[in-house]
Amino acid sequence: MLKTIRFAALALPALLLAGCAANPLRPAEHTATVETAATPQPQTLNVYATDALLPALQDYATTQEVTLNVTEDPAAADLLALDYKPDGLVEGVDVMSDTLLAAAASRAGITESTDALPLGRSLYGYWANGTMLTSLLGDDAVTALQNASWEEWSDFVETLQAWLEEPEAATVTLNGSDYTLPETKPDTLNATGVFSEPMDRAAGYTAALLAAGSELTEDTLTGPLNGVYSAVTLEWDNLAESDETALFRRAKLTDLLSAYGAEACQSLVLIPFKCNLEESDLSTEEYNLTGLLNYPVLADVGYVTVRAGTDETAQKAAKSAALWLYSSGDGESALTETLGVITPWNTASDTTTLGAMQIEQAGTGILPGSTFTQAQADALAENEESLRGSENHTSAERKTFTTQALTALGVTEAEE
Repeated sequence: MLKTIRFAALALPALLLAGCAANPLRPAEHTATVETAATPQPQTLNVYATDALLPALQDYATTQEVTLNVTEDPAAADLLALDYKPDGLVEGVDVMSDTLLAAAASRAGITESTDALPLGRSLYGYWANGTMLTSLLGDDAVTALQNASWEEWSDFVETLQAWLEEPEAATVTLNGSDYTLPETKPDTLNATGVFSEPMDRAAGYTAALLAAGSELTEDTLTGPLNGVYSAVTLEWDNLAESDETALFRRAKLTDLLSAYGAEACQSLVLIPFKCNLEESDLSTEEYNLTGLLNYPVLADVGYVTVRAGTDETAQKAAKSAALWLYSSGDGESALTETLGVITPWNTASDTTTLGAMQIEQAGTGILPGSTFTQAQADALAENEESLRGSENHTSAERKTFTTQALTALGVTEAEE
């Protein structure tokens, strides 16, 4: 079933927004009618796409009988589907320069020049098998983890890692209540570490950016980025031997659906990405500390871009694919069911347990995802990767991390 999402104000029962009368996540109503592309003639479409987004284009090729060529060179593609905005990677067609693309853009509330049409949003954070967490900690453990403080979360992670290496009864405190790990590992548990390597790192900086407020400066961001540093080093210090033997994975839901398939993901639950934030880190009254720790991020999953400079036939093929995603029932199914996203116009599918959970979470409370370019996302990922293998976390290492993150976010210029 396809449902229209009405986002609940984040100020709801408690936590996130203070003194905000309107809901910043509810989009304005748009009445523009999106023109559909004419019935396509047999076509070939050259695409450059990430693994998580390619299935939607494969749906397009199948239903429209288009030959899909996947290239590893963005400059050879007619259409790009990237996790983040393609700024600097290729030159795209301005959607406002094309009548049909502009009509499609209006459906997503886009009224200014851009070369990237958003594909929707998806929950981001630490994903884990809910049944396994309950077997380890008992009932209500998932809710307790979701609402744990940084101190409780980091202590839990370190205790769990030690328990995985040498099982024995151990008590952890989560959301103010005690939970006990069993004396022995369940036979079904093959975990060797708490975390696998993240599938997406950039969205994890959302809490830091929200804590900094509207004025992103070195002063407002350094404290929150120190909190991200603590979260990243906690992951590296408690890493599993492989992705298959980890209990938690930081990712967007779309990444997991693409990697493991919808059926395998239905027992997953979401724990927010927690940073070591302090009250003094907040430079805004819009968000509070508890909300920044306890709400997951509703992150942008990616964008489609029609590459400029291609011939008329190639541009027609690329525009047809973009319009199909935005203006047809099959295209909406590709977004909401194949990719598992909440569309830019706020529809989503609840035909699976996980889809229904995403809808419920989006209506209860989320952090609005931050917008990054692909270059920024790659730089932030490289910065986190630089901490791999670090054992003695020094103040110099922390300073280097925050300095490079500030540069990647465009707050400061790279040092010569």
